[in-house]
Amino acid sequence: MPELTVATFNVHWGRGRRKDGYPAFDLTEACASIETDVLVLQESWAPDGGTAQHEEVAAALGMTAVAVPMARAVMAPAPKHLGRADAARRAGDGDWCLALLSRRPIRTTAVTPLPRLPFDPWARVLLDAEIDVDGTNVRVLATHFSHLEFGSPLQAPALRRVLGSGARPSLFLGDMNMWGWTISALVPVGWRRIARGKTWPAHRPWHQIDHILATPQVEEISADVLPDLGSDHRALRARVRVG
Repeated sequence: MPELTVATFNVHWGRGRRKDGYPAFDLTEACASIETDVLVLQESWAPDGGTAQHEEVAAALGMTAVAVPMARAVMAPAPKHLGRADAARRAGDGDWCLALLSRRPIRTTAVTPLPRLPFDPWARVLLDAEIDVDGTNVRVLATHFSHLEFGSPLQAPALRRVLGSGARPSLFLGDMNMWGWTISALVPVGWRRIARGKTWPAHRPWHQIDHILATPQVEEISADVLPDLGSDHRALRARVRVG
């Protein structure tokens, strides 16, 4: 049966903690150290007229990248969001993005916007990709989910509709901004969490808010939380077998 390694990493603009003054780190080197076939990045920076961070990583690692702008922002003098990407295109000097990178062929992609929450200032979407894994079609969905305090459970009906019953090999991964038991309650029956481990904050992780979920056709072989790579989150990785 074919095997696949997937990982999720909130890269925080390629910067460290705010308390430390947002120190820059080598994002390409950090992503290379994850050693994965599919890599989902949250908070990737795409400057207007320049090369996006996810594109730089993809080019360096021989991967294909697809991305969705989530918000308009500025990087200097410090990273700052200015509004939703779809509502404030004239503000700022770049986009704050969700990206999916793959070494395996990407057959199709689709983007489903999640319902807007009154207290959430950023757009939230599901990035849906069909990936060829040695001839087997595997669905990989990526997200940067809303915070609980913004009312993210209100997005559960839309989330369940997109994820579906889990009748085919599928993975769902990203920064969920919630504990494992919470996201488990929001997804359809048949989806389960794999890859357990504390991911936030990176310098002293207390919580797991980054998650990987899978359908029954996907078997977890191994999983790990990577060391601090420079961001405020740690990367979460899983090796799976697809039945």
